[in-house]
Amino acid sequence: AYALELRQLQDSVTPFDSDRAYDILREELGVEDLSEVFSSLSQEPIASASIGQVYRGTLAADGKDVAVKVQRPGILSEIALDLYILRLLTPIQTKLQNAVNGIKTSPEDIDTAVALVDEWGRGFVAETDYRLEAINTVTFEAAMRKRGLDAVCAPAVVDSLVRDKVLVTEWVDGTRLDTDQSPDVPRL
Repeated sequence: AYALELRQLQDSVTPFDSDRAYDILREELGVEDLSEVFSSLSQEPIASASIGQVYRGTLAADGKDVAVKVQRPGILSEIALDLYILRLLTPIQTKLQNAVNGIKTSPEDIDTAVALVDEWGRGFVAETDYRLEAINTVTFEAAMRKRGLDAVCAPAVVDSLVRDKVLVTEWVDGTRLDTDQSPDVPRL
């Protein structure tokens, strides 16, 4: 049930303005005109999530179809504020939850709960690091080949177009892992 709810949340994120995304692309890629990099780029995002959104494009240099991921403006500040609030509320929530369950709250309970929030936060912040995502994508692809899981792939990263707020990969037509019926998926 939790996974289905999370998927619904991920699937229902409103995209941010494409003009703003194009500004980020120009700034991050160091170009005045995106046609210097892309011979085509979708007007609207193909997908949108909490951290960023994806456009479909074609590289001007070689005609390769690509996915262009652009980070949502101000997302790191939003995450930082959310985590700050969660850290403030966690001791209260821990005490209330323990009280409801008839358990005395120890300092270790609060420390553990705050440590969990911190770890969760590190994961969210790491998701904003598109350079790290590029490395992880390459590592994942190599691991899938090593395990012989040919139905599971990661798109090739276009290394020359990886930036702090932009990640460009080859375009891959496929299915999401949570809906794929391949026998390789359960082996993950």
